[in-house]
Amino acid sequence: MTKTPLTLLTAACTMALALALTGCGEGEETEQMEEQTQTEPGAAAETAAQDAALERAKAEAAAAAAKLKEAGEQAGAAARDAASSAMDAVKAQAEETSASLKAAGEQASAAAAAAAKAASEQTNELTRSVSQRAETMITEVQDYLRENDLNSAQGVIDKLKGLRDQLSDEMRQEIDQLQERLSDETQSQSAG
Repeated sequence: MTKTPLTLLTAACTMALALALTGCGEGEETEQMEEQTQTEPGAAAETAAQDAALERAKAEAAAAAAKLKEAGEQAGAAARDAASSAMDAVKAQAEETSASLKAAGEQASAAAAAAAKAASEQTNELTRSVSQRAETMITEVQDYLRENDLNSAQGVIDKLKGLRDQLSDEMRQEIDQLQERLSDETQSQSAG
């Protein structure tokens, strides 16, 4: 069993209590003996021995009380040291956690910036790809209109309209112009 200041304090308290109780019993006997001494002159020697025993018990009780006080002071000092150590440990843990959170925040910011850059590059690449596809389709429509293949021209224009939201304003205007031209060609063929 480990002897801690609390264990020593408990042991000292128990000893002091036992001595005090022992001393109490002798105290009552002492009072009875003093009464007998006053009435019996031959009992004086016996009373002196009992007084000496009582004085020893009082001295032992005082020593036990001093030990109890010392143990209490040690326990208090140990408790203060433990509380200080615990507070230091909590402070160190809080500082470590703060540093970890800061590092995690920096990593998260770097990762978010990298993800945003990658998303932007991917968006730009998709926009370029859609624009190139639309340019090819516009060329196809122009070729179909030259060949007077109005149905094929209309099919490609319908596909271009599906891409319209992803295209620049200039390309949208070009698609609108092709649609007008196709409508004019269709009307002229219907009239003729």
